[in-house]
Parts: sequence; C-alpha cells; structure tokens
Amino acid sequence: MNWHQIDIWIVGIYILLMLGTGFWHRRFANKSMDNFFLGGRKIPGWLNGISYTAALVSPDAATGYGGLAVATGGFICWWYLSRFGLALFLGGVLFAVFWRRLNLFTTLEFYDLRFPKGAAAAMRLWIAIRTSMVAMPAWTGITLLAACKIMGPAFNLSKLETLYLVVPVSLLFVFSSGYKGVVISNFIQMIIFLIGTLMLAWLTLRHFGGAEAMVTAIHTKFGPSGAEILGSIPPKDHAVFPLAAALGWLLGQSIGYGGDAAPMGGAMEGQRILSTRTPAEALTMYVVTAISMFLLLLLVTLPSISAAVMWPELREAGADRELVYGRLMKTLLPAGAMGLMVAAMLAATMSTVGDNLNFGSQVLVSDIYRRWFVPKAKESHYMLMGKLGMIIILALSVAVVFNVLIITDVAIFMLSLSAAELPANWAQWWWWRFNGPARVTASFGGAGIFCLVVLGPRLLALLNVPWANSLVIPWYWQTLLVMGLTTVLWVAVALLTKPDPDELLREFYVRAHPLGCWTPYKTLDKQGPAGSFKLVFRGIFIAILGTVSVSLLMLGLTHAWFARYIEGILTVAAAVITFLIFWKLAEKYLAVLALRAADNAVPTAVKEEEPVMNNMN
Repeated sequence: MNWHQIDIWIVGIYILLMLGTGFWHRRFANKSMDNFFLGGRKIPGWLNGISYTAALVSPDAATGYGGLAVATGGFICWWYLSRFGLALFLGGVLFAVFWRRLNLFTTLEFYDLRFPKGAAAAMRLWIAIRTSMVAMPAWTGITLLAACKIMGPAFNLSKLETLYLVVPVSLLFVFSSGYKGVVISNFIQMIIFLIGTLMLAWLTLRHFGGAEAMVTAIHTKFGPSGAEILGSIPPKDHAVFPLAAALGWLLGQSIGYGGDAAPMGGAMEGQRILSTRTPAEALTMYVVTAISMFLLLLLVTLPSISAAVMWPELREAGADRELVYGRLMKTLLPAGAMGLMVAAMLAATMSTVGDNLNFGSQVLVSDIYRRWFVPKAKESHYMLMGKLGMIIILALSVAVVFNVLIITDVAIFMLSLSAAELPANWAQWWWWRFNGPARVTASFGGAGIFCLVVLGPRLLALLNVPWANSLVIPWYWQTLLVMGLTTVLWVAVALLTKPDPDELLREFYVRAHPLGCWTPYKTLDKQGPAGSFKLVFRGIFIAILGTVSVSLLMLGLTHAWFARYIEGILTVAAAVITFLIFWKLAEKYLAVLALRAADNAVPTAVKEEEPVMNNMN
C-alpha cells in the first residue's frame, strides 16, 4: 500500500497535536515533583482509568492478542478476562481506597511503613530495581517491537524506521508534559485508537459481506474445526489455550492482586491510584480501566479471528501469527484510512512509552537515587535526574526490540515470575504476623523457586539430560506450582521467626486501618465497623460481581460478531443488570470503609499525611 498525501497530513497533524499538548502542560509539570509525576494529585478517576487502559492496550495488544486470536477463536476473550478481569476488580474494591489514603509519593514507600528498616530497605531497593530497570524496559521494549510488527507488514517500514518515527516524538513529549500531560494525551490517543480499530473491524465485516457470510466462510474453510473457532468457551483440549490455561491464568493472576500496587504486570498502577483526587475515585479508575480495556481488546481480536480465513497458514504451528493485524491493515485499508491507523498505532505506542518512562523514572529517582545516593537536593535536580532516567530506560527498551522475537513469550515470563509472590501481597495487608523475613522470603525465595521450576528444566534440556523434557509442564501449571511452593515457604518463615516490633505494627494499623487478621490491635479501633475478614469476603463477592458483568459484556459482543444476535442481546442485558447491582453494592462498601476510617481517625500528631518521601530525609 502506498502513502497518499492525506495519510501524511493525518499523521503530521497527530504528531503536532501531541507535541502541542506536551508543551501546553510544561509549566505546570515543572513546578514540583508532585506535578511532574502525579499530576498534582488532582486527576479524575475515570480519566486515570482511560490512561491506564492506554498504558495496557498498546500495539503489543494488536500483535500479541491478535496472534493468539487467529490461533484460537471466539474464546480468546478469556485470555484477557482471566488475566485482568477478577484481578482489577479485586484491586479496586479491596485495596484502592487504602493505597490512596496512605498518600504516598510512590507505592514502594509502603514498605517503610509496614516492615522493619532492614527488610523495608531490601524490599524497596529490590522492587525499585525490578520495576525501573527490568519491568519498564521489558514492557516498553515489547510495545516498540509490536509497533515494528505492525508497521512492517502494513507500511513496509523497517525496525529502525519505525523507531525513528516513534521514539523521538514520545521522548520529547514526555520530557515536557509530565504526568498530567501524559494522562490528557492518553485520552486523545485512546479516542484515535478506538476510531481506528472500529474502522478496521467494520472493514473486516464488509470484506466478508457481513457477519453471516463471515461465519459461513469460517465453516467452509475449516470444516469441523470451525465450530471451535466460533466458540465462546475455551475447549478442554487445545494446543494454545485450553480451559485449564484459563483457570490457571485466573487463579495465578488474581490471588494476591492489589496488595502490591507496583506489580511487574502493571507497575504503573500505583501511579494511577496515588494521582486520583479521592480514595473513592481510585475504585472508579479500576472499573473504567476494566471496561475500556476489554472493549478495545475485543475490537482488536475479533477481526484477527476472522483473518484466519484469509491467511489459514497463520494457524499452523511455528507461524509468526503476530503479523496478522498488520496484514489486515495493509489488505483492507483505503487511502486516508492508512494515515488514521498509523496515527492510531502511534497513539497507542506513544501512550505506553510515555507512561512507562514517566513512572519508571519516578521510581528510579525517588526509590533509588534519592533514597540511597542524594537524599537532600532541590526538586529541580530530581526532575532533571528523572529525565535522565527516562533516557536510560528507553535505551534498555530499544535493546529489547532487537533481542526478542515473540511478544507473548516475554509477557508470560514476566507475569509468571511476578505471580510467585502475589499471595504475600495480600498477607502484608491482612495478617499482622506476616513479618519482614517472610516478606523478603516471598520476593527472593519466589524468584529462586521460579528459576528452579521454570528455568531449571530448560537448562537441563540444553545440557542434553535425557529426562529433562519430562520435567517441563505447561506455563499455567508452572505459575500455580511456583505460587504454591512460594506461599508454603513464606508462611513457614513467618511462623518460625519473631513478629515485627509492636510499635511499628501499631503505627501502621492506626494509619492504614487494614482489614483481615490484626487481632492484637483491634483495641485501637473506636466504635464503628470492624476490620475483620467479613469485610474482606464481602469485598471479594462484590469484585466477583463486577468481573461477571464485564465478562458477560464481552461474551455478548462476541456472540453479535458471529451473528448470534439473540444470544448477544440477552447476554449484554444481563451484563448491564449485573453491573448496576455491582455498582450499588460497591458504593455501600466504600461508605462502610470511609465510616470505619472516620471513626478511627488518626490523632493530630499522626494525621499529617505528607508523602513518606518528604519525611525520610
């Protein structure tokens, strides 16, 4: 496909719009660290939700999820529903209010509040390095790689040409705009991305002559296996995504979610929470993220499923399926539409790159540079170091682009590694006996167990050990096994070592008002709702309702795509009713948590809620 003048104009206008947005917010961003990295803590919850979606739904969604979709079928929605659905609602209902109430600068400061100095320092340094130097470069790198995989087949651009198009604009934008500019631009970028994906979805249906004709083409092309492609539930046996994988993904990514707001799978999540205007709006952020992200992923995956008719060879083992969305763009887009889709891909890429660079540099400066090397300097100095940190993270990300081939391999590796310590993240909020040694064991011991279970068999295979392949199990069972073994390890360490100092736990309880098992400190509560496990179970039930509602919505739209209109309408109606029930119960739940916090208000001497960063030096 050749570039037309209108395409060049569309891309040029988009780039100028983003740069203009960045420079517009430059003065506000440069006033303070809070402004540059947290938008002055005045970002609406819904806008932060759209922004978080922008960070999660980048071109790697179009390539990674598109590739999975062409190899699976209508049930691909369970890949991201099991990965994100329950996890996001658990994080929003059970933890968002508590994180926002702590009023931290970065969520890593939590460890200084919760654990003794030695364990807190080790954890804060480890997670800061893991986040800024591993997670952010990895996720940014696969985002850039995804952009290359789309721009390559669609517009005949090489990796270097794609990077020349994306990287300078992204870096210049995030340098000048700060977090507020990033969030506002994310909103604009997601509108462009939505328009682009809607257009390609419509063109895909038009290519086949409508939904009914598309379904007929799938049956004709694939025969008996066509029914599996059109199915909405993962089959029991499937080479790529069986039912067991969906269940393993659901448990492995949901249990423990929310207790750490800087997970390797979505490390910038804490930044979204801490920058919201109120604790209640932190829940809104999660809900908007779930709905908007799943809708955009559906718009990317449904056309990719249909594309299997056009390129059936992509369903064969060993095929680079992640090229499918780029091929669709090249085949179906008319003049003018190409410029819009380039702008859409640039929008998705720039939003993720900007988010990752802003958040990664925030952690790098606050939790490593300021915490360990230069504790007392002017804010202008730290902002300069933050911009230098962006360049370092970006350089590492470019290295990922040229050393990784399959995007989903990186994603599965990162998420499986982070799953090892997820249950411990709940324990640090809900169990007073979870101490510093247990926290360190969960993080470092979990990484060790991951290497033993996941990487050990691969090493033995490289050494030509005959029985090495018998130790290799599917990635979803690996995730659950690593999680289970790590949990047994840290529980044993917690019970065999002394509790953390009473004064430390007392101060944390008074400031955070955590739920769960804090029996020795219940006497600190005044009259009001008790923070027992009853509230935890109530919150889990509400989170499940929210998950069911968005899952029904995705299934209903999938039914409609495959011309099952009656099932689609009924399922969407059930989704709306379930969501209304969820929202009503969630409002009441937040009211109970707010009442409990008010009844147990922190005394004036402790109530000063300045960010921990400002009190440490």
